[in-house]
Amino acid sequence: MTLILPSALPLPLLSTILDTLFTNFQAPTISLLSSPALSTAAAGLRSGLVVDVGWRETVVTSVYEYREVQTLRSTRATKLLGEEILMMLSRLINPELSQMKNPDARAAARELLSFEECEEVVTRMAWCGPGQNKSPPEEHTDGLASVKEEDEFRSSMRSLKIWGGTETEPQVSIPLKSCSPPRTLEVAFSNLSDPCEDALFAKGVPESELDDEEMPLHLLIYRSLLKLPTDVRSICMARIILVGGGSKLPGLKSRVLNELSTLVQQRGWNNVQGKAVEAYRNNPKLNKARSRNFDDGPIPVTAGQEVPAYLQPHDEDPIEEALRRESRKRNPPMEEGSLRAIDSLGAWSGGSLLSHLKVPAVSVIDKDQWLQHGSLGASRGGEISVSSRQSMGPGAFKTAGGGGDRSSWTLGLWA
Repeated sequence: MTLILPSALPLPLLSTILDTLFTNFQAPTISLLSSPALSTAAAGLRSGLVVDVGWRETVVTSVYEYREVQTLRSTRATKLLGEEILMMLSRLINPELSQMKNPDARAAARELLSFEECEEVVTRMAWCGPGQNKSPPEEHTDGLASVKEEDEFRSSMRSLKIWGGTETEPQVSIPLKSCSPPRTLEVAFSNLSDPCEDALFAKGVPESELDDEEMPLHLLIYRSLLKLPTDVRSICMARIILVGGGSKLPGLKSRVLNELSTLVQQRGWNNVQGKAVEAYRNNPKLNKARSRNFDDGPIPVTAGQEVPAYLQPHDEDPIEEALRRESRKRNPPMEEGSLRAIDSLGAWSGGSLLSHLKVPAVSVIDKDQWLQHGSLGASRGGEISVSSRQSMGPGAFKTAGGGGDRSSWTLGLWA
């Protein structure tokens, strides 16, 4: 049996799940696999930046060679989007809610409409606008194809009968049955993108007023990439994988890439931000002096001065050049250093793929050992015998031929 779990699952909850499966379902062994690593494998990749837009939170996980590097979280997810839709529809029913304070208005909105019906509106009619930066990111023809949402977005608009060359703003009808009495609201289609602006991108809220756990999606992805090493960042930024129910929102993927591209152009990959940094960048005198220093070229060396070895030109080795040419023939160049979104079949498809390939996880738990020792019988990271284990990559899976030592087992990420 294979169990696909998030890496942040608490150990007491994991112990309860394993006790239930071993006791009630009589599974001989259970393999624990991480959902971000499986989402990466389902996309045909070994490394990537997995953005899971869930119901309660958005989790950004950096995966390098099937190994999770870091994880950042934000509360801006589908639940917050549903609450914004609830407030928008409640204000249309009762305009007096716009004059009330936010906590009182939300409590009154809960009495007008049900949250479940607002979630249905999010699923059927909510969408994400292009934002201020409407220029699409660069398209790359090499390697895996980037996500293209325009055709899908237009087809969904045609299915809602709001696509066409009309001069007036298109309207959509939203039947509401949870309010008393039931009614049908006529809402402009463009207004259905405003809750996404407030919930997922924190429109109108300064960055200094945001907590670390409520960052907008594009800023959360940017900070996650900024914390990575340079080589890992160059690979992960070209393999952004959006999964989860919230990622199906029309226009969200292209909007995230546009906002992320704008952030990179404005800030670069410098972790230091603020007014002093902006003043330094915009100072023409400093920029002029800096460009003049760069244009001067290398410092000339006089005839009597000895040139260091690292500055002397080196002759190319013909053997190394031949090996590089052969390597380029076998392995195509890796796409890196550019922003690109990749489609994934999801964690369940990745787990099914690895199960059919007979690639067990590092964490394989035997029923008898678990019922006898529980979580206390798991070995720690330094106690695992790796002498007979062949790694599929320096990460989370191993080949079926490397059985390893069954007497020592580990919970892996969940220990």
